Amino acid sequence: MSDRNAERRPVAGKVAALMARTLDAYGVEVIFGMEDPVQLYHHLDRRRIRAVTIRDEKHGAIMAHGYAKTSGRPGICAATFGPGATNLITGLLEAQKSSVPVIAFIQEIPASQRDRHASSEIDHITALTPYTKKVFRIDTPERCCDIVRRAFRLATSGRPGPVAVLCPADVMTMQTEAFTHAEPAFARFPATRPRPPRSGIDAAAALLGAAERPVIIAGGGSILSGASDQIAALAERLGAPVATTMTGRGTLADSHPLCAGALGSSTGGTLGRGRIANAEVAGADAVLICGSRTGQICYMNWEQPGPDTRIIHLDIDPEEPGRNFDTDITLIGDVRETLTEMLAHPAIDRPGAAQAAAARLAAGKDAWRTEFRAAAFANTTPMRPERVLAEISDRMTPGTILVNDASYSSGWTFSHVDNPAAGSNILSPRGTGGIGWSLPAAMGAKLAAPDAPVICVTGDGAFGYVMAELETAARCDIAVVVVVLNNATLGFQRHFENKLFGEYGECDLSDIDHAALARVLGCDGERVSEPDALGAALDRGLAAACTYVIDAVIDAEAMAPIVGLDDPVSVAQTH
Repeated sequence: MSDRNAERRPVAGKVAALMARTLDAYGVEVIFGMEDPVQLYHHLDRRRIRAVTIRDEKHGAIMAHGYAKTSGRPGICAATFGPGATNLITGLLEAQKSSVPVIAFIQEIPASQRDRHASSEIDHITALTPYTKKVFRIDTPERCCDIVRRAFRLATSGRPGPVAVLCPADVMTMQTEAFTHAEPAFARFPATRPRPPRSGIDAAAALLGAAERPVIIAGGGSILSGASDQIAALAERLGAPVATTMTGRGTLADSHPLCAGALGSSTGGTLGRGRIANAEVAGADAVLICGSRTGQICYMNWEQPGPDTRIIHLDIDPEEPGRNFDTDITLIGDVRETLTEMLAHPAIDRPGAAQAAAARLAAGKDAWRTEFRAAAFANTTPMRPERVLAEISDRMTPGTILVNDASYSSGWTFSHVDNPAAGSNILSPRGTGGIGWSLPAAMGAKLAAPDAPVICVTGDGAFGYVMAELETAARCDIAVVVVVLNNATLGFQRHFENKLFGEYGECDLSDIDHAALARVLGCDGERVSEPDALGAALDRGLAAACTYVIDAVIDAEAMAPIVGLDDPVSVAQTH
């Protein structure tokens, strides 16, 4: 926190200057935007708060998301009014669905011009409310810093999420007095950690301890809560395999003997490691769900867990338990704090169970790995994506941050890459599954952890949304490794249409050398079409001092391990 946080007396000045002072007090280090709200930017202390000018406001919101998820602090972005604000929406939506605190400061037309068809005027409150926890407007000068504090408090409390602050141009220049201090408790997230009643925890412990094959499903809330140690300890005492959702990936290191990997339809098909987790959940008689929205993909069209499985659902959001499954026990609380209390309960001890579960998982992992490595290292051309992911996996370290895109990139990455560390080092847009997310998120993550290697995995379709941000990466000295899985087509769409109709429409794209494009925009990179060249290319990228794009030319017929996609009968994952 800034030393300015010691000030607990009113400070006189312009509204914008006082707000900038409050951001400094919260320890804000970077803001992603395009120099609006202009008065706020003008008053930032650029020695302490870095302004990163981006090429699209949506990408600024995504960079703030990546920064927040990596740093544990709210990400800050900004936009101008009208189209600038609406450009933010897709980024705010992903933050909302992924429960990540992003605070957006938005320039507004002067209050005196409101509702007069001023240039680019829109109703920001109506436009942004569905995608945020709240939209604040600074209408009263003396309340300006109170609103900043409320924004931080709301964004980081309960289920974290995005908040917008509207900054009318005329109000920002007004003189006032305000307290500019921060509330340190709300400078990080989760800021609040409630626990359910002891009676519920006791009942859950008893149910799990009496089960024959308990399983823990760790969702994204487990990562946000920082509950890896507690989940590992509970799993070891129960002898319970830990399956994760895609956003929960990383709750346990893959080397942990009870780590079953990511479950669901995106990872459980041909060559997919997800079949291990799916089998464990299907065979469970009791499941503890920790911090998960129980969405369609990870829960196999809501067919697993099955109807006879006893379900305990632990979540900080009371709207989630019971939404998709009948719940035997509902626990409303923070995952880490709740499991810490559960670990004090002797009922969870099942001697010998961990060894049996670990042996079963080891057999499944060995069988999968043998099949996967044989396919990955077959040295076929065009390259198989499995080879690309295997080479990335071999270079993962406990400090590496891996950022993947949606669609096929998610399925390949969550199935095929080994994560050597537990924690929040895997980022993905699984709140909404929108493509064109990974590069800006990786850039935000790199600014939050400048010493960490950051690898971004994206498809060429997704990369087309964001490639202009390579110029931002070059200009701002942000060095990440970008692996473009280039099949010159919209892969999932093409294969899905083929499955439905026996043919596909306008899915194929031009053959673009994305490494050459990177060099034009001030970065570096190389195109790789031979599998034996991949490892050295990745090593050069990881050693580079700038963003390095590896344009990996892969087989357009290769499919992600989606259940049923290569089966002519059914697809478990709907479009």
